[in-house]
Amino acid sequence: MISEVRVLHVDDEPVICDLTKLLLEKDGKIKVDAVTSAQVALDLIKSGSYSCIISDYEMPQMNGLDFLKAVRDIDKDIPFILFSGRGRETVIIDAINSGADFYIQKGGETKALFVELNHKVNYAIQQRNTRNALKRRDGILEAVSLVSNLFLGGEAFDRALQEAITLFGLATEVDAVRLFRLKTEEVQGICRSYFSYEASWTRTSVQNSVTEDYIRKHKFFEVDEIIERLTRGETLIYDSSQIQKMAINWTEYQAKAVAVFPVFVNQQVWGLFSFADYLGDRNWIGVEIDALQAAAAMIGSAIQQDRMKKSLLSAKEEYASMYALMRRLCDTVPDVLWAKDNEGSFIFVNKAGSDFLDARDTTEPVGKKEEDFPCGVIYHPREDNDADASFCDLKERISVRTRTGLTEFDIITVPFVNNEGSQIGSVTLGRDITSYCQIEKALRRSQHRYENIIEAINIGVILVDKEGIIREINPCAQELLDIPKEGFLNMHLNVHPVLCKLEMCDMIREVVNTGRGISRIISNEGVSSSGELYCMVRLLVPENGGPAEVLITLDPHLSW
Repeated sequence: MISEVRVLHVDDEPVICDLTKLLLEKDGKIKVDAVTSAQVALDLIKSGSYSCIISDYEMPQMNGLDFLKAVRDIDKDIPFILFSGRGRETVIIDAINSGADFYIQKGGETKALFVELNHKVNYAIQQRNTRNALKRRDGILEAVSLVSNLFLGGEAFDRALQEAITLFGLATEVDAVRLFRLKTEEVQGICRSYFSYEASWTRTSVQNSVTEDYIRKHKFFEVDEIIERLTRGETLIYDSSQIQKMAINWTEYQAKAVAVFPVFVNQQVWGLFSFADYLGDRNWIGVEIDALQAAAAMIGSAIQQDRMKKSLLSAKEEYASMYALMRRLCDTVPDVLWAKDNEGSFIFVNKAGSDFLDARDTTEPVGKKEEDFPCGVIYHPREDNDADASFCDLKERISVRTRTGLTEFDIITVPFVNNEGSQIGSVTLGRDITSYCQIEKALRRSQHRYENIIEAINIGVILVDKEGIIREINPCAQELLDIPKEGFLNMHLNVHPVLCKLEMCDMIREVVNTGRGISRIISNEGVSSSGELYCMVRLLVPENGGPAEVLITLDPHLSW
């Protein structure tokens, strides 16, 4: 399913708006809403659903940077492209610091310019969708691990099933998750199949008591085509247009996107697992679909386990069948998964776990301890603060030397308990985060390139803390102020007589107290030919909650 890409373009020149709308909508993949007022755009963002925002810089009442900051207060992740004729370095720096994804300068050949704009729009949206999909995939896989613990912990099946569906709903960020069972009934001498409600979770904001009551009580016939496709193990993805055209009535005809997964018990279709979005379309990415297939397999395995408990099937063959289903599920999960007793001996290891330990097979580790497997693990202290792992007793990052090189893993360990609440062991889930580490390295390289840009630009840049202590100064600022970098870092601004004379500390104090930037012309005899500099002082507040800093720029090229 491909969702419509909606883009909001803000420019005070109607001609530019019309041209952008015409050229971006040409291939039919993008829908552009164009407005000439930043305030109108903010109202649309609050009430609409946009995949990307394009904005001019110079606009009346609110310029592009102020508009960007207002957008970030509403949505910190929506891609934002500054599309402007202003090309000053200060504008670019402010845009980057304020959270812009790209800056494109107007001018040049029109076709090439809008080809670049189209490319940047699609790239920014693709990156955001991928990040969201990977985040949801990780949440789903963590939910699979927790759900496994629910069903293995001895909790009542109906309660565990409801908690499992709730966990999957929260992990996927959909509006409704429902489980339907496939049944047969004789109608006028003809045996017909239908789906009936088993369990569900619905987001509070979209709950409708009439609809929910109808779904709980109704039998949904006319599902032969659905059953045939589910029997083949297909995942069914429907967008809003396909839902409206469907002749069957079991699905959410008011939904904008539905994903349906078959639930197998004893290698036969037991029912279906559906995920519906009412408030907006969704692009289901492959990694999410794979994770939800594992979730559906987990539900099927749990249902099979419950059937066996209820029918008191204690024979070895039946137990082996149940264990085989659980084993097959765990072995299809790409992450390392194992369980230990309270003494640290393995009681279960999946296929990925046995490969991690360099064991012959999944049975070799059972009864042994981790130190019995010298798999060449090098432990490193965790540097990040994983808020999602607050429930864990143990979390650490390790590096494993494999035949293909060094592989990074995140290891999460949680306890499991018996009916009395006593801990009887622990379950460990290990995720390969090598790709994330590579992303971190790429981000560090990007930071290095950014520092090189600051060093190369012909505008003086000084970075100080709120107390006026100099943390960084680029060569241009050194040349303008005739000061050496060595011995000047980590010193107060007042140490330099020129900055002291210019009352720079007073400007910094005003910016820190008010949060508003200052731009003014300052006199500095001997620094430039005119004896004046265009000075800008801005407060930089990191998104991660770190200490705020103050950016000072000195531009001799814009002096009046």
